[in-house]
Parts: sequence; C-alpha cells; structure tokens
Amino acid sequence: MSNSARSIRIPNFFYIEENARDRLEDILKKEGITVDRYLIVSGTGYTRKIADDIATMLDSSAIVRLCISSNDIHAISSIEHTISRNEVSLVLAIGGGKVLDTAKYACSNMNIPMLAFPTALSNDGISSPIAVVRLESIESKGSQPPIGIVVDIDVVKSAPKHTILAGVGDLISNISAVEDWRLAHEHKDEQIDRFAEILSRNAAERFIYYVLKNGKDNNSSNNGDDCSEDKLIYDSKFLTCLAEGLIQSGIAMSIAGSSRPASGAEHLISHALDRLLANPKPHGIQVGFSTLFAMALRGSDFTDIVEVYKRLGFPTTFDSIGIPVEKFMEAIRIAPYTRKGRFTILDLIRDDTMLINALRLAYGKAILQDIR
Repeated sequence: MSNSARSIRIPNFFYIEENARDRLEDILKKEGITVDRYLIVSGTGYTRKIADDIATMLDSSAIVRLCISSNDIHAISSIEHTISRNEVSLVLAIGGGKVLDTAKYACSNMNIPMLAFPTALSNDGISSPIAVVRLESIESKGSQPPIGIVVDIDVVKSAPKHTILAGVGDLISNISAVEDWRLAHEHKDEQIDRFAEILSRNAAERFIYYVLKNGKDNNSSNNGDDCSEDKLIYDSKFLTCLAEGLIQSGIAMSIAGSSRPASGAEHLISHALDRLLANPKPHGIQVGFSTLFAMALRGSDFTDIVEVYKRLGFPTTFDSIGIPVEKFMEAIRIAPYTRKGRFTILDLIRDDTMLINALRLAYGKAILQDIR
C-alpha cells in the first residue's frame, strides 16, 4: 500500500452566474490564464452565434474560429489540425455535449488545455474525464477534464426545455448508479471509491431536496395563469443547483477513474434504446426514465424521484415519453450486452415475471395490464 496521496485531475475552477460570457476575459485574468492564441470551437447552429458573440469580446487578433457539426473522427481531426497549424495555447469549447466532448478528446490528444462553456445543462459530461465520440462506433473514451468551466445561466436558460430535463434525468440517475456499484461490490467484489460514491450520491440528493423544497406540487390547485413546472425550471437558482450537481457528478467520475459512480443499469438501458429506436430520445431523458425501472427492480424507494419528475414535467409513463413498452422490454434484455463487464441489477433478473412486476411498479399497472 502506498503512503502517498493520489493525484486526481479535476477542473481548476468553475463559475456559474448570470451574464458570465460578458465576464469571460475577466475570469481568465482572475485565474491567471494568459493566452497567445485561442481556438474557439462551437457547433454550426444555435451555439455558433453565442461563440461569435464571445469572440467579439476577446482579443480578435488572437482568435481562431472553428465550427463542427459532428463528434466523429473528421471533427476530431479538424480540431487537432487547427490547433497544430495555428499554435493554439487554449481551446474554448462552446456548445452542447457533442461539441464539448469532441473538443475534450482532441485537446487530450494534443495535450492542450480546454475551457468548457456549456450552452445547455443536458448531461454530466461537462467536467468528466470521459468523452463520448464516434470513432468506429459511438465510444466513451478517457480524456483530460477541462481546466475550467464557465456556465452562463442566461445562456442555458434559453436552451430548449428538453435539454434541461435531460440534465435532470442524468443527475438523478446517480442514485441508481451508486446502488449498482454496491451490488457489484457485493456480487463481484468490485472496489468502491467512497469519495466518488458520496460525491455522486450527494449531488443527486441535494438536487432532489432542492426541488421538493422549492417546487410547487402540481397536484395542488392553481389559477392556471402559469405553468408551475416551467417557472421552476427556468429559475436561476434551480439552474445553478442543477449545474453544480452535474459538475460534481463529473468530478466523481474523475475521482473513481471511470463512469461507475454515474452510470448503472439505467445507462445500459439507454444505450440499448439508442440501438433499437429509429429516433432515440435525448440521453438524459432515457436515463432518467430508466432509473425508475432500475429502482423498482431493486426494491428501492423511489417516491421522491417520482415526485421530482412530476413537479418538473419529466416523463413518468410510456405514453409521455413516447417509447413502446415492447421496445423498452427488449432494451432491458439486451442492455447488459451493451457494456460487458459492468455488473448491475439487470444481471440479477431471474425471469420475465420479475421484469414485468418491476415495470408495473415503476410505470403503472394499467399500461401493462395486457402484458403476460
């Protein structure tokens, strides 16, 4: 056993505030970051304008711009080539998960620091050491986390509602993931990193507590003048809590050295749905929805999760998510094969009766009454 402390790569700083993009240059100076030449990477749509606006606030003579439309090898190569050709010293990635992951992976290959500026709070990859990119297939690859993260509340607030709900589902799924980690420890003697486990679980539990404390019970009467779920979702304090939770979740993965603290049976089901559905739902929506089944299958209490979902308008039935029950059942059966070696509650399903009972408990008996 080594008597030295371990070294863990996590972001050096993060800022979550309104109008953060207007303060970006001041933030870099405050953090002691001097840049000879920036590469600003964005998507080709909504994020392009945000990136262009930010570029005008920085020293234009030191900026190289690049827009990417995918997370494949061509996008990765274009970032790497631009870094090399222009002697870039910092990459500022502005966009959603694909942009951030593609830039993260390319920067790791080139040993160049990256600053993340997410335009949506749709997943916990913001601060993680993992990049989901398309090489021969869609793969999760190890990479260096960004040196810093800047979240502009006004920017993420203007993103589509489903991106926020996706972030909710991805964060809350930590509750399920850490339970699977414990199962793997009990059945396969898999080592658990207690720091990572606590950070991951607490990030989700703190968010759940916030919603239950501050979210309006949609079962109570109201005058119908506004949608209480939208009022909460677009509240700056809510978005700050969500952003903090997602960042903590990513750091938990850095501590663990894998996605274990934030990825269990619910993620495997989502991967299977990606293969089976012609038009898969957003990752976090599928993950959050599958969390209900995984919790029911374990016999765990998930009443608080359901209540949070109801208050935010997150789908809790097959009709509301738009996935056929039969497709979901097929996804459950093939899910363990999407990531071999990751032991989860799915490996303990004995028969279809156990599966169907968990489905009924998670999503309601009426919808599944014809299934035998």
